[in-house]
Formats: sequence, C-alpha cells, structure tokens
Amino acid sequence: MENPVLEQLEGQVHHASETAHLLPDDIDRCYEIICATNQGLEQELEIADSRGREDYDKDLGRWKVEAQKLGDSALQPRKFAFIGRTGVGKITAINAILGAPVLSTAADVTCTSVQTEVIYENLPPSEWRVSVQFIETDDWEITLFNMLDDLEVYCDRGPSNHGRGTHDDSGPAMEAWETLKQVYPHLRTISFPPPEQDVHTLLEHEAVASKLGTEISICGVGFDKLEVQLRPYLTSYSNIAVEGPSSVWHLVDRVRIYGAFEVLASRAVALVDVPGFGDANKTRTNRTEEYLKTAEVVVLVADIKRAVDDQAMCDYLKKFLRTMIRVDGSMESLLIVLTGADVPINEDQLHHLDAKQCSVIQEMCQAIDRLDDSLKELEDSSKKFNYTNSAAFKEIMEHQQMQRDITSKLRTKQAEKNTYIAHQRAARVREVFLHLYRQVYHNISKQDTAKEPPPLPVFCVGSTDFNQLLGVGRRNRAPLVFTNPEDTGIPQLCRHIHDFGRKRALSDIKAHIDQCTLLRDEVNSFFKLLSARHDSMSKTHEKAARSALTKFKRLVEETCEESGDKIDKSIKELENALRDEADNAADCSLDIIKSLGDDCKYQTYRAVMRREGEWQSIDLNEDLVCDMLEGSVSSIWHELFNDSWKSELELLIHSILGHYRAAIGSIKDGEKQNVKPKIATRVQDAIKAEDILGTAKQRYLFAISMMQREFGGSFKGFIRNELQAHYALVGSECGKGMFQRMKDLNEEEFRTDNAQKLYSGLVDDVMLAIRSAKNAGDRALEETIPRLCAHIERRFVFIRKSDKMSKDTRKKMLTFLDEQYIKSLAEVTLITDRYEERDTMPME
Repeated sequence: MENPVLEQLEGQVHHASETAHLLPDDIDRCYEIICATNQGLEQELEIADSRGREDYDKDLGRWKVEAQKLGDSALQPRKFAFIGRTGVGKITAINAILGAPVLSTAADVTCTSVQTEVIYENLPPSEWRVSVQFIETDDWEITLFNMLDDLEVYCDRGPSNHGRGTHDDSGPAMEAWETLKQVYPHLRTISFPPPEQDVHTLLEHEAVASKLGTEISICGVGFDKLEVQLRPYLTSYSNIAVEGPSSVWHLVDRVRIYGAFEVLASRAVALVDVPGFGDANKTRTNRTEEYLKTAEVVVLVADIKRAVDDQAMCDYLKKFLRTMIRVDGSMESLLIVLTGADVPINEDQLHHLDAKQCSVIQEMCQAIDRLDDSLKELEDSSKKFNYTNSAAFKEIMEHQQMQRDITSKLRTKQAEKNTYIAHQRAARVREVFLHLYRQVYHNISKQDTAKEPPPLPVFCVGSTDFNQLLGVGRRNRAPLVFTNPEDTGIPQLCRHIHDFGRKRALSDIKAHIDQCTLLRDEVNSFFKLLSARHDSMSKTHEKAARSALTKFKRLVEETCEESGDKIDKSIKELENALRDEADNAADCSLDIIKSLGDDCKYQTYRAVMRREGEWQSIDLNEDLVCDMLEGSVSSIWHELFNDSWKSELELLIHSILGHYRAAIGSIKDGEKQNVKPKIATRVQDAIKAEDILGTAKQRYLFAISMMQREFGGSFKGFIRNELQAHYALVGSECGKGMFQRMKDLNEEEFRTDNAQKLYSGLVDDVMLAIRSAKNAGDRALEETIPRLCAHIERRFVFIRKSDKMSKDTRKKMLTFLDEQYIKSLAEVTLITDRYEERDTMPME
C-alpha cells in the first residue's frame, strides 16, 4: 500500500547518488526529529493523564516514561579499542586511519600512558578540540600513600642495607621515587633514598591540587600543534628535565579528542588508544582490562614479522584469542591489524610461494635486470659524448631523456615487485593467523573442524608508507614498499570501520523508530478504543475471551518454567565443572604462594600484597586462577553463553509469540460469530507482539553480554575480591620479622582446607554473577507478559462510562498521532531507507 506521507516527503530530501557526505547531518536530523516528536507525545500524554486514571488506564504512565526516554535519545558511539604491545606501530596505524598526526610518535616518548578517545565532531578542517579529565583527589591519595609507604619501608632498613648485593630490594621504592619526581618537579634535585615526605603536603602542592578532579579544554588548528600540546597529558618520556614542568600524565584519567575525521563521520564509532595491554606494569594493565569491558570492538595490533615466526607471539595470540572467544563467541567484537607490511623483504625470505608465484617474481626480476642492463649501457655510452661540442647537444638531450625514461620504468618495476612480494607475505601471514584462530576456536567450541568458525577480520597494513604518501605527519621520506595508498591496506581498514559505524548508526535509528512505532500503535489503539461506540459483547463470547486470556497466561508460565529449567540445567553443568577445576586450583595454590616467597624479596613481596596481588610484572591473582578455564570448563562456558542459551531464548520467544497469536485468533474466531461488527475491528488493531518480545530479547541478551564482559575471560577479579581483606592484613605487617610473618599468613590462608573454602567462595561468586544475569533477563521477559495480556484484554474490555477524559482531549491525541507523529517517523524512515538503498546498489 502506498504511503501518502512518504510521497509528500520524497521531494524534500536528496537522492541516493547525492548522499556521500550527508550522513553526519542526516544522523543529527534523525535524532532531532525523534526527540522532538516524543517530547510532544509526552506533553500530550501528560494532558490526557492530568486527572489520574483508573487501573485499566495504568499504561498511560508507562507510555509517558517511554516517550520521555525516546525524547532523550542520542547516538552513542561504539568504542574501537586499539591494544597492542609497545613497538608494534599502534599509534602510527591510528594516525593513518585518522588521516592526521593526532597521537605522538616522537622518538623521546617512551609510550602512550593514558586512554585516549578520538570522537567525531563537525568542526572545520584541521580544527580540533580536546577534553582532559584528571583523576579524583581520593584516587591520587591512595596512590601516594602506597608510594610513600614503599619509600618508608626501604628507608627504615638503615644505610647498611642499601647496597646492590643480594640484600638489595629497592625496586618498589625506586619506582615510587621516580614517579614522584616526574609529578613533583621540586623533588628532582633530591637524591635517593629521599627524606620522609608528607602525603598531605604533596596532595596540597599547587602543581597537583589545582588539577585533581578537574577537566580542562583545549582548542586549536593544525594537528601538528595538537600532538605537541597533548604530549604532557598522554605520554611518558625517557628523560625528564630537572627544571621541567610536572609530568601530569600520572594524574590524567582520560583524554578525548574531537575533530571532523572522515573515518568517524558516521558518529557511531570512536577510536580509542588503550595503553598497557601486555604491559609489565600491572597498574596500567588493570586499567586496560577494565576499559576493554566497555569496548564494542577490540582491535588487536601486532607486528606482521612476528605474528607467524615468533613462538612467543603465537602463544600470546592464542591466549588472547581464547579470552575473546570465551567472551564473544560470535567474534563480532574482535578485529586484527597486522602492521609492518611496508617493511621491505627479499623474495628469498618467502618460503611458501607456489610455482606460479615464483614464476611471476622471476619474470619481474628478469624485467628489472633488462632495464638495469639498458640503463648501464646508456650510462657507459654517455661517457663517449663530447659535451663541449654544441652539435652533439640534441643527441645528448635525447640520450638523457632515454636514461630518465628507463630509470622511471625501472623504479616502477621495482615498486611492482616490492608490492607483489609484500602482498604475498601479507596473504601468507593472514592465512596462518586465521588457521591459528580456527584451531583455537575449534579447541574451545569442540565443533566439527569442517565447520568454519565465525569470520574474523584481519588487515595487513603499511601505515608508515600510507602516511608518507598522503603527507600525514612531519617525516619526509620516500615510501619503502608501496607507491599506491590502496596497496597499504589502510583504505580497506578505514572503509571497514566507517561501514561498521554507518550500519550501527542506521541500526540504532531504526531501533528507535521501531520503539516509536510500537509506542504510537499502543497509544493510538487505546485512544481509538476510548472514542469507539460502547457496544456490548455477548456474555458467552466475553467468557470465552477471558478463558483464552487465562489459557495464554498459563501456557506462557509453563513455557517459561520449562525453558528456565533447561537453562538452569546447563548452568548447573557449568558449576559442577567449575568446582572440579576449583578443587584442582586449590591444591596447586600453596605451591604458587611459596614460589612467590622464594622469588621475591620482602619489599617487593609487601608491595604485591599492598596492591592486592598485582605489582609490576607480578600478577598473583592470575597465577592462582589461570588454569580454571582450561579443559572442559572452557568448552561448557562457550557452549552455554554463545550457543545453547541464545538458542533456548529464541525458542522461548517463538513459543510465547505462538501462544499470543493463538489467544488473539481464538478471540477473533469468536467475534466472527458476533453480530456487532464494531467489536471485530478491535482485534484487527492488535499490537505486533514481535516488537514487544524483540525488545525483551535484546534486554535479555544485553544482560548476558554485560556479565561476560565483566568477567573478561578470567577469574582473577573474583579471586582478588575474595582475598581483598587478606591482602590488607598481610600488607599491614611491618617491623622486624615482617617478611616471615607475611609468608606465614599467606601459607596459612592457602592451607588445603582454607584454600578449598577460598576457591569454593570464588565459584559461588561466579555463579551468583551468572544467575544474576539470568534473573535480569527473566525480569525483562516477565515485564513483557503483562503488556501482552493488556493487549489481549483490550480486545474485550471496554472503557467505562465513568471515564472523565474529554472528547476534545481524545480527538487532539488522535490527531497528533495520525498527523504529526506518523509524519515525523516517515521522514526519518525515508532517510534511513535511502542509505539502505545505497548498501544494496550493485558495484560498478
């Protein structure tokens, strides 16, 4: 059926071929319409509900709440969190994707140290805006207290123990002092070990106190200036000048950079540089792990040279993939970027080439040799020219032009060869990496190895050559491998990110439209019923209709109970497997604790305890639980969260929908026998239960997803929580004999019976989190059932004559819904449909 509203709007918008650069403005327009329209609906509902309603009108309050939420709608950017070890080229890759030198790659910068979000804002070209958020005073006070405690314990040992011999344990104190000197310039002239420092004096120091808990904004033009201005807030340096300013990055919580970056034009994606992944500093690593729980997509950046040949890197990648597969079996939240595709290699370094590839390279080499020989012949012949003879001038010029032509051809052939070799290496590395991924996935999922796992995007990129070709950054040199930006892999990666964002933006808008449509249909159905003639339904038919409703409630309750029992059974299977692994971990835990005491001197040991098991490269919590997710637990976990639970939920939704349709059908069949035609129209106005149940399903899946992300692929957070009080007790030890007392306390805590209780409590915490997620999902469904029942009930329950809503109020509401509300939704739909048409247009 044609929509007259859409036809009316057709001439007011741009056609598909004109939309290449309109998306940001169109997105703003969509949200502007959605918000304004629902704010208007909220006002109309407020007027209609001003005198208070009876029980059968209680939905008016819920509709107002829904309209208010939709009136506050805003696009939430998905975070693409870039992680990778130091030196893999992560910053260079991000700058290439952004098309600007936003983040620092300077040689004197040790590493990026603060989470940095890059977000789209419609600013003029090269303009930027930055927001720097500093940590709160309480957070810095805790950090200060720990650092000063490390110094105090070290200094209390006396000067005889400050040597570098076997008794030296200055690590915690030295690290604390170096950090303090970076933040407080007045301490840089004091030698180590320093005199006692007062925590309150340091907290109140002007260079620090003026920043804690504050936010500053910086604006400017030119990204080279941005990089320089941001350095103090983002990065640590290899050298700190004695008279230099405070190194404030220690005090920074997060940095946000805003600009009109083309790759982020959908506004649905933000790129985030997340430092500390795989870092030896556990404080930074923990912040990274916490941040990744909120990221929509994790982008792992690794060096292409090490991704295949380095066993340590392969082990690292396997561990990372295992974690991500457990967290997200669909693998939609992972993207791999392998850097260094623009590092030149010789064909002799490629040992995987087939005969055809070898033949292509051989032909290229022969062509290069021929051109090289021709160039040498021309160079030799040029020596015979008499450059003083003017008569030979023309011949000399022609000869030099031939040299230039052959030199150009030679460079072109060499570039073609370099590009071909680079692409063959990239293809090989991608193939090996995906083989590694399939191996890990099948090992966890226990699926048939012939069945392909979910796709995993892998991009091999030459960021440095791309930046040189497009003039990104201040370095000025010729590209080493690629001469065409498309060959670098960066444009393909940019398109992937942009398309992801565009699809998510349109998907979000369509989800809002679906919610608006459902809300409009519900309100419209209710007010039409208010305005309808109050015909009576036969007692026999009303009784049958009420019986259909009762049957619907009973069937839904039975179906939900049966489905819940199946999920509970799977959860119990996981719990049993976890308890078996917990027993094994408990048996091994005492040896881990004793090994820590053997490997660490007492200051390091105390620093680990005071920081709840994690300091520098030591991660006691991970060591205590690292094997609990191996074996059967890993497969059961993956099967439950990424397959069986979701499948069971789909079946449940389908069954509830079937029961609903059966109830409506039963009432409709009864109405066909009713002589009053006005009644039958109410069934035809039935709300789409698919939309209501679809919303509940999304809320259910979101609860499960959030639990998995909070879990993060490791139980170390749970063991840390279990041991929190114990860590505080051990870390409070001081004075003579404290090292032995700390070890004794730990060994007592991990004695067999105590360890069993500890790990049993850990499993209890894990299962509580899982069951809490299930309960949250169940509540989403439970809240839906009364809504469906209300829709069924309206098929046969009339609004009483005692209703006090005026005829004008009802008419005004229906006019608003039929004209203003539906026209606004149609305008938004027209915009989103136009972009969907672009997605389905055939490539030329």
